[in-house]
Amino acid sequence: MRRLSTILGCLVLLAAGVSACGRPPARPAPTALTPPMGWNSWNSGIPLSERTVEETVDAMVSSGMRDAGYRYVNLDNGWAANHRDADGNLQADPRLFPDGIAAVAQYAHEHGMLLGLYASPSYQLCGLGPGDTSEGHETADAATFARWGVDYLKYDWCSTDTDHAHQVRVFTAMRDALRATGRHIFYSINPNVSGDPVPQPDDWSQVADMSRNTIDLVPLWRSKFGNDGPVFGVQEQVDAAIPLASQSKPGHVNDPDMLVAGVSWPDFVTTHPGMADTLAGQVGPSMTADEQRTHISLWAMLAAPLLAGNDIRTMSPQTRDILTNHEIIAVDQDPLVVQGYPLTGDRRVWVKPLTGGAVAIALVNPDSATASITTTAAAAGLPRAACYNVRDLWAHTDSTTTGDLKGGALAPHSTVVLRVERGCG
Repeated sequence: MRRLSTILGCLVLLAAGVSACGRPPARPAPTALTPPMGWNSWNSGIPLSERTVEETVDAMVSSGMRDAGYRYVNLDNGWAANHRDADGNLQADPRLFPDGIAAVAQYAHEHGMLLGLYASPSYQLCGLGPGDTSEGHETADAATFARWGVDYLKYDWCSTDTDHAHQVRVFTAMRDALRATGRHIFYSINPNVSGDPVPQPDDWSQVADMSRNTIDLVPLWRSKFGNDGPVFGVQEQVDAAIPLASQSKPGHVNDPDMLVAGVSWPDFVTTHPGMADTLAGQVGPSMTADEQRTHISLWAMLAAPLLAGNDIRTMSPQTRDILTNHEIIAVDQDPLVVQGYPLTGDRRVWVKPLTGGAVAIALVNPDSATASITTTAAAAGLPRAACYNVRDLWAHTDSTTTGDLKGGALAPHSTVVLRVERGCG
């Protein structure tokens, strides 16, 4: 149905400046060249308010998150009033943000942070009302975001409509409206129909800086639903990301959803009562420290956004250390923005080419028993050499090898990440 809608909509899209193949015209220079890093409010479930956002900004600074590269503070669904003002403009809920969004953006900027907001063109899902959706109001809403000093927009489909041609028109309209403001606003879209677990093969790189791969990630290693949805665990989300590697490039990244490190399963269920039906029968357990390290490692290998989803104000030292590992972050932020890939012969071995000829190699144990995983420099695509320098990015240790790369005995769901390059000189 989606493909048929695309074909039938091509002639209609010509009037909107979209080519006959359904692909929109080229974008100008992107607002960011590497994956964004920051925080998003959704997974933590904290009540949004002026106070909680400013407390989060403070915690991002004091915890070292900001200095590690996490600069965006993104307010997900729940910041807006359910009706527009007398002039037809979006407005923040005055009970939650008495000084308005501009004041919160100023507070973030004064602390070296950037502010993001959530919006949607439709209201059938996501708990929105018809008064605070943006389809038909793109120019006015983009101007409002720019006037407030917003730096990031998450634009969520929130509709059961599967007409791809309609999606292209809507997402392109907001893209053009944001561009017209003259302000650099990072544009993230979620074109997925709620509950549809099928990965989106459509190339949105000409429309947005970032596009969601598939359905929501929840804080589990695996979902009881497997690859059939309606929510994914870390393992299912990674599986869905693999076919989309070609869409990752400087200026556009694939989005396997916000991070779930530091978010316990009981807390997630408690703070998301609206997902009770979706999560029925899903009993956890919460992710272990090893699973959380693997989660962050794989997002780095995928060149994915690192948007923390935990409550920064109360995070444990363990969670902070996992999120702020500067060597893992460097893999994620490598300027090539190449999405890593599993080796055909052993999907437990992931490879990501890095700037300067080095390679990041993740040895991942996806199973419930301890495993020994090995590979070679040649298998990872490194040129032949007498010796290679090896850096373990979690243990922060150096070694050399003539070609064999070993992870040792890996505990269930744990990962070793190595940076390997020719050398030893």
